[in-house]
Amino acid sequence: MTRSNLAAILVGAMALVALYPAPAPAQGTFNQQPGAELKGLTKLGIVVEDLSPQAAACGLKQDTLETAVSKRLSDAGFRVLRNSDADTYVYVNVITATLSTGLCVSRYDAFLYTHTTAKLSYQETPVLVQVSLLHKGGLAGGAPAAHADGVLRGVQEFVDQFAARIRDANK
Repeated sequence: MTRSNLAAILVGAMALVALYPAPAPAQGTFNQQPGAELKGLTKLGIVVEDLSPQAAACGLKQDTLETAVSKRLSDAGFRVLRNSDADTYVYVNVITATLSTGLCVSRYDAFLYTHTTAKLSYQETPVLVQVSLLHKGGLAGGAPAAHADGVLRGVQEFVDQFAARIRDANK
């Protein structure tokens, strides 16, 4: 390719850019800083999904999970509302299975959810949507005697990580 061909291509590309400018920014501005969605959080609800009979047989207790999550968030300086999903909240879900050998296996997830209105590309008017701000998930397995402690430790670790992210966003 010669220099004159390259120059002609560049001139043509510049003409196209002039004819088709970049799309205008979305209506309004928004905070694009890392962690901006977490800034200002001081109050969090907690919802722990009902546990199955298998989870109970493996030593898991819903009240223990709720109390542990509430304590971790309170200790981190948040005002905590138990059984509340009205605004921004931590949602914990544990799914447990027991094997024929008696071994317990659980998948556990912690989410930080909020609600907002959004104009979706396929809708004319804004609608209320649930937004997942943070998510962590893990697996635990073991004998029933120790299983609940493993799940509890994992959930507490996730909640601590959420609290740290929120704290860092508010510095």
